[in-house]
Amino acid sequence: MAKQESLIKVRGKVGDLSFSKHRSRGYEVRMKGGVDKARIQSDPNFQRTRENMAEFGTAAGTAKLLRLQLNNLLRIFGDSTMRNRLTSLVHRIQKADLVNGRGARVFLETNSGLLKGFEFNQTSSLKMLLGEELAVAYDRTAGEATLSIPQFNPQNDVMLLPGATHMLVTLAVAELSAEEVPPRPVVVKSDYIPLIGVHTAETIQAALVVDPAKVVYMVVGISMYQEVNDEFYPLKNNPYNAMTIVEVDLP
Repeated sequence: MAKQESLIKVRGKVGDLSFSKHRSRGYEVRMKGGVDKARIQSDPNFQRTRENMAEFGTAAGTAKLLRLQLNNLLRIFGDSTMRNRLTSLVHRIQKADLVNGRGARVFLETNSGLLKGFEFNQTSSLKMLLGEELAVAYDRTAGEATLSIPQFNPQNDVMLLPGATHMLVTLAVAELSAEEVPPRPVVVKSDYIPLIGVHTAETIQAALVVDPAKVVYMVVGISMYQEVNDEFYPLKNNPYNAMTIVEVDLP
């Protein structure tokens, strides 16, 4: 891949050259090439390619719905790679579809348990920030998700970041949905937890009643703050906020 070295940074197409800026590699330039689009869409030799394109397009659409559902949380917890990583995971879940043929495989809710463990920020994790187990459960009868935070000593159990004085734990519970506008998750947060002194055990609950046939997934996040004059400010450009899909409850 050729790189642009001049002081003039160009994006777009000039003749047979295509100029772009990659997130990590900087400005690049490549020659126009590849197989004609019309040929890919009609040539029998590209049948496998068309099948791959169809399934990846479906995966991108499903991942977009998940991002839309968690949109407000992603502004706090999502990193720059989250979008592509989530689409990749959904694509892998599609491949677990044993019902539909190649090219028509979809995200089946029976396989949605594979979402468990997804990190919205790949540079951080709940275990990295807090060395204690956060137990999560969903009671379908009561329509309630529960997060149990054990007693812990921040000086021993928390990754203490420069400038941080408090941490906040977030619980979100959502119905897995294929609707064009998916229902918003129910989000409940702890109080600001001081990063000094022993924190006593507590329980956070979020009420969400769903159809018995629906899948429910639960997300837990930890974010760090600095207290100044009784106001709490998120750490500037904090790369360590963590959010994970911790449980997927199938009907």
